[in-house]
Amino acid sequence: MWAIRMFLTIIFLILAIAFFIYNANERVDVNILHTRYLDVPLMVVLLISFGAGMIASFLLAVTYFFRISSESSANKRLIKRLEAEITSLRNRQIDQIDSV
Repeated sequence: MWAIRMFLTIIFLILAIAFFIYNANERVDVNILHTRYLDVPLMVVLLISFGAGMIASFLLAVTYFFRISSESSANKRLIKRLEAEITSLRNRQIDQIDSV
């Protein structure tokens, strides 16, 4: 599975580099939040948007990791508590069970 993922990553990087080289001299106008930037190189726009996407993906992945980690810790505590309860029930004598 990791080999397929690595192969697709390499193909994506080759295509991205080819796209960058092919559009190296292109210039575009960019509108961001009521601000207009004129005659900006397309490579700069692509690199900034790619970097912003990578940072956003990283932040989402980190928050997901911490959420899963906290859920895992809570589940481990629950398992320990339930195992302790099972152990205490196993250690009871039969006459104590009838009275409960």
